[in-house]
Amino acid sequence: MIDVLLGISPNYLYFQGKPPQLVSELHHPYFLAFPPTTTDATTARKKLFDQWNQNKVDHPKLSKITGIGELEKYRSFCDFTKKRNVFKVYTKESYLVPEISDYLFFEHELFTAEHDIPYQQRALVDLAAEGKTWLFDTKGEKKKLKVLIYDIETTQFEEGKPQIPIDILGYACFDIAIESEKNLDTEEFSFEIRDNPAHWKDVEVLQHLSRSVDEEIANLLIFCKIAKDADIISGHNILGFDNVHVHGRINWLLKNKQDQLSADEKKTFQNFSSLYCREDKSFHFGIMGADIVQMYPCSFDTYLAARKFYPWLDDYRLKSLAPFLNIIVENRVYLAPSQIKLDDRTMTYNKQDVQEQIGVSLHFLQQALPLSFTTCMPFDMLLSSGAVNMWDHMALLRGAVHKKIVPPICRVKSIAQMLARDFGSQNTKEKIIRLAKQRREQLSKDFIRVLKYGEEMPDWVLYPQVIYKEQVSADDEEEVVNYHMPGGMTIKPDKDAHSHFIPWYHVVVADVGAMYPTILKAMNIGADTVRLATRDEKPDAWVWLKKLPEQFFKNRDVNWREITKQDTYADKGYMIGVRIDTNPGVVNCAMTGIMNIIGKIKKELKVAKSKVKTSELDSLKMMYQSMKGARNAGTHGILAAPTVTGRQFNLWGAAAITTKGQMILADTLDQLNKQDIRVVYGDTDGIYMGCSRSMGNLPGFSKALGVTLSPEESKWITKPDVANAAIKQCNEKWQKELKYPDFELEAEQHDSMIFIKHKNYLIFDEKNGKIEMATKGNNFKGSDKANIARKVLAEIMMRVLQENPCWEKEEDARAAVKESIKNITREIVSKLDLASVDLNDLTLVQSVQPEKRYKLNQDGSSSTFGKRSEALEKLLGHPIRSRVKMKFVITKRPLPGIAKPSKSGVKPIDYMYPVDLVKDRKEIDLDWYKKMVENYVQGAFGLSDIASTEQKGLDAWM
Repeated sequence: MIDVLLGISPNYLYFQGKPPQLVSELHHPYFLAFPPTTTDATTARKKLFDQWNQNKVDHPKLSKITGIGELEKYRSFCDFTKKRNVFKVYTKESYLVPEISDYLFFEHELFTAEHDIPYQQRALVDLAAEGKTWLFDTKGEKKKLKVLIYDIETTQFEEGKPQIPIDILGYACFDIAIESEKNLDTEEFSFEIRDNPAHWKDVEVLQHLSRSVDEEIANLLIFCKIAKDADIISGHNILGFDNVHVHGRINWLLKNKQDQLSADEKKTFQNFSSLYCREDKSFHFGIMGADIVQMYPCSFDTYLAARKFYPWLDDYRLKSLAPFLNIIVENRVYLAPSQIKLDDRTMTYNKQDVQEQIGVSLHFLQQALPLSFTTCMPFDMLLSSGAVNMWDHMALLRGAVHKKIVPPICRVKSIAQMLARDFGSQNTKEKIIRLAKQRREQLSKDFIRVLKYGEEMPDWVLYPQVIYKEQVSADDEEEVVNYHMPGGMTIKPDKDAHSHFIPWYHVVVADVGAMYPTILKAMNIGADTVRLATRDEKPDAWVWLKKLPEQFFKNRDVNWREITKQDTYADKGYMIGVRIDTNPGVVNCAMTGIMNIIGKIKKELKVAKSKVKTSELDSLKMMYQSMKGARNAGTHGILAAPTVTGRQFNLWGAAAITTKGQMILADTLDQLNKQDIRVVYGDTDGIYMGCSRSMGNLPGFSKALGVTLSPEESKWITKPDVANAAIKQCNEKWQKELKYPDFELEAEQHDSMIFIKHKNYLIFDEKNGKIEMATKGNNFKGSDKANIARKVLAEIMMRVLQENPCWEKEEDARAAVKESIKNITREIVSKLDLASVDLNDLTLVQSVQPEKRYKLNQDGSSSTFGKRSEALEKLLGHPIRSRVKMKFVITKRPLPGIAKPSKSGVKPIDYMYPVDLVKDRKEIDLDWYKKMVENYVQGAFGLSDIASTEQKGLDAWM
């Protein structure tokens, strides 16, 4: 019988089909301790052990230690050439670790490490490293996971009151079958979803309505049993709402309705509340938020999943997310909190909520399950973590396997600021420690957390001036650090490639996204494998920094040189010598696992594409996108994120990746230019090649646009086969150069593209007989605009392509496209008719709070937003008690009670009427929408009505 681990809390492990198991039965809290290199480790350990042995009964600090481990050899993280003798210090409770660590550092002349790992993570990492368990590991067997979807409604909702009655509880259950296995020694991972519901509509929804406390108790008892039997508990915003209210209500019933509960009912509620629920604080990418409740074995919140996997979306509410994922419930009912009642309409609303959540959960579980398994991160950690924290977790796990002292967690720029300001003259770690101990009372907890590592503090503490910028000069006011690390190669369409405003057909892309992870693996780059080379050491590689402070070169023993003609990719700055470890680093090991599973999914995708069954193909595509996103995030970005809380900052490692990337891209560009291949754009995403001047060479694309145009050989700038062969040739060259056969620049293609300026362009592809347009860049984002702006833009650009199906000269094509955009925009905007516009496309979404929550004006009067809240309350006929998102349209008349209404600004709130209260479409201000669309298009393309102008961002038109 295989025990599949589903989740972990600081106190319990949750295995499938078993009651919660105490973590303390398998693991005990500890941290690492070690003396300075000038002190014998055996002597230091014995001294502490003897003191503890003599005083462990009544000493205020030593009594909190439960054991002192034997000496173990651990590898240094900051200097891969060193090993240290360390010993583990075990404490009675996990929360005592920082306190005892402080005591040993300040009172016993010992350094400590790994004293800052949350205990849930510490236990999971160690148990996984020891081979005792792993999340969602079925060891190659097919296992069914029972998924519970649920949603509650309450008629008495008020923010901050989780104990209110649960009036309606809707839920559904379905199974997902998975098959997974891993080998941590070889970093081989395999994960497959074997079975899941064919369609969300096939899953039955059950509902319970409570008209009395007795009915509510009975319904909550049913829920407790179902939840305890589930493997995954899912829903939209369940952590911050549904879980909180169910948990709060159960506790309220236990406290206030004991006389209505039998002994068994009390036991059921107490058992569920204490063993399967845990109060917590929300953390989204390191930022602490509201109170939440985790339900176990594991809670899967699709709100957090949407933010994780689709970070570019403007609205994560279920009513917006479900249609985006093509989960359409017929005759959908939407209710505001004030409209929730014990009636059939609310029951329908609840049922449809659950139905949508079934579809949304099915979608996101196919992305999250393989990622959770591969990273060994439970959903509560995974979904709220950014790339840095996710890769830190994988590094911690490999650090435990290979016995490496993992660095402290901190926001590097903040610590560097303290060091530069208060420790500027201390040029060794010993001097920093000595001065810091003298100033103990002035030190922050964050600083002490790093300081306690002693000689194992990251080397960047010795050159904080590189990271923290003491003074901001006028020419670099936007930079937040004192160094400049080049990113990807930039080929701007308007300034370098001169390819802007031209419809390029059949565009081949050398995708760089996959290149950086292969560079990391080929060169063995990581925070634990790269360090500065001293003047008398021969560098293993040279890394390019465009800017470094002069003080760095004066104070450090570092091998560096000026840029030479041989460095064709570099224009200014310095070449810094680095040493690279020959043993695989922790991120390299984890990257191997990620890339292995991606390789398997790609092979399965090729097989699935030949099959008729689209559900299997869709599932594999989602798994691929999820794993690919994790892979691409695990490179130089996690090593050079000074403003993000993390463990693995290493500027030289990050620069090693980008420098090699620059070399490869410069060489690739040179090869393409030698073959007269038209390069039309380049950035961190890749190098783009325009292959055709005519859409006639793409019959499916031209047909979908309704353009009759025959293929013409003369319209090819470069045959796609030639472009793809050039990329393949570059791949083969760099596979040999890097001595890494898996290196690749992936070749992708798009039917057509129009570039406007750097990082702002349009992509057109034919799919199933229709043209899909994707926009990239802030110019086109328009998140504060009504959807009609984006719809009109798509209509305009389809017409622009139809008017410009082929061209000869680039300058003529550019002029023609600009003229088409202006003329077609005028025409379409002038013909906009309210009768033919979907009301949803006119809506603007904005959050509204109770009037008292808005800050008053300086004279004590109500602010514009406060007055708007008052006006909305009059219109709605009830008070606004909590923050709520509302849908509005712009009307000709202002809200009632607004003394001096204004229609200026992107969202004229004085004229924003709740869409449900607009009785006649004639009340809507069509002229405002026309002007808004016109401004959006003008801003996106930087074109005025009269003549072409210098390109501008959206802000220039607001």
